[in-house]
Amino acid sequence: MKAGDPEARLRETLDTLATTVVASPDAYAKARSEWQRRERRRRLVMLVLALVIVVVADVVGLWALNSFSDPVPPTERTRIDVVIQP
Repeated sequence: MKAGDPEARLRETLDTLATTVVASPDAYAKARSEWQRRERRRRLVMLVLALVIVVVADVVGLWALNSFSDPVPPTERTRIDVVIQP
């Protein structure tokens, strides 16, 4: 091994670091349960957001239908003449 070989020094450093690391026996289970919890929360937030959008669209549509369905009746009676041409 050369004194200035950075790849060998890096490998040696990483090997030394790897021997000092103690793995937790339930680290994978904890990480997986955390990931599943976040996934459930993300899906729930998306569902609530979609429901809110649909409800708002329905309310706006119903309001528009209701506001334009009954025109304001005229306040005075006006005579309308119908002319039929032969």
